[in-house]
Amino acid sequence: MANVAADFSVLLKDIPAGAWVAISEKEDAVLAYGPDPQEVFRKALEHGEQEPLITRIPERPEMMFF
Repeated sequence: MANVAADFSVLLKDIPAGAWVAISEKEDAVLAYGPDPQEVFRKALEHGEQEPLITRIPERPEMMFF
């Protein structure tokens, strides 16, 4: 299995700490964000995304790894 690293710093720069976020399968767009992961997922599905990446923005962004 190959090691893959992705830099989401530009994509996530305006998302507040503690928020849940849905990122497109292509990893090029934020589809939704907010305090409730189920609502974020629902909004991503409304955008037509079938398998979004759902994650939570940590209080300390330097501690974020995928």
